[in-house]
Amino acid sequence: MPARPEQGRPNKEEVMRRVQSLVLCCAFSAAASPALGQFLMIPDSGAGDRVMLFSEADGSVIDLNWITDAGAVGWAFTTPKEAMQVGNQVWVSDQITDAVHRFDLNRNFQGSITAHPAGGNLDNIRGFGFDGSKMYLSVFTSDTARRGIAVYDSNGGPTGFFPNTTASYFDVAPFMGNILTSNSTTDSVERRNAGDGSFIANFATGIDFVQQVETLADNSVLAVSTIGANGIEGVYHFNSDMTLRRFINTQGIKDAFGEQVPRAAWLLGDGEYLITTSIGIYKTLGAGFMQIQAGVDGQFINRLVPAPGAVLVGVLGVVCGTRRRRA
Repeated sequence: MPARPEQGRPNKEEVMRRVQSLVLCCAFSAAASPALGQFLMIPDSGAGDRVMLFSEADGSVIDLNWITDAGAVGWAFTTPKEAMQVGNQVWVSDQITDAVHRFDLNRNFQGSITAHPAGGNLDNIRGFGFDGSKMYLSVFTSDTARRGIAVYDSNGGPTGFFPNTTASYFDVAPFMGNILTSNSTTDSVERRNAGDGSFIANFATGIDFVQQVETLADNSVLAVSTIGANGIEGVYHFNSDMTLRRFINTQGIKDAFGEQVPRAAWLLGDGEYLITTSIGIYKTLGAGFMQIQAGVDGQFINRLVPAPGAVLVGVLGVVCGTRRRRA
């Protein structure tokens, strides 16, 4: 029988647990301030059907089950593609459910967007972008006349539609007063007018089967080639003037962890990149990679910024060592 610790004095494991809890609680206090750090939301379209939460500072796991459909009534996740903060809500597009589900910041379901602005219901939706007043949703329905970008206001009401019968859009991102679209048909990131969707110019080309496109705070742009040859497939980080800042060849992830499809990336506070794939979440380590989370079907990445002083239900309990599970 192992010796019992001296009464009133914690053993080594208990000391370490308390230290880790204190460190994580301090990390949460920093993350609650927009000036110091935020969280990253990543949908898992695999068996988990959930929205996971990671640290923007270093990519570490905060909560793998931050939003789930366990016990849900009137809605469900089937293939959640992108989660994004829209005002004081989180919106999650689901490719197969054909809906954008809306939640408050305490994860309470607020309803779903299902209506196509051109009539009928949404079908085969993917990623979307929000510019502070309008949401731009990529749609690749079998009805070619309703393919393109569906536009909604910040309350979820349909306000417009930019048709494109040939483009297979995977994502939309606001960019310096316009929008960027990832077009997997032409393997390009396009710059388009935010008012009517008209084509302005190609922002980048030669990105094979491009999926997520995202504008960062400094107006630099991340785009990911998901299916391409070695040396083309990977993460592209562009400056706002369209020059390439960095290319990350994701063949290294395959060499180390097995065949997989990269989908999205995000620049972390420590200067490394978080990368999602079809079988996991990874982080660059200089020229190499480390696995952050295995066994998930990672999709697009977006930032979650709590209001100053706000406490996100389900996060505080996790980081302070008292994990709160959803029903």
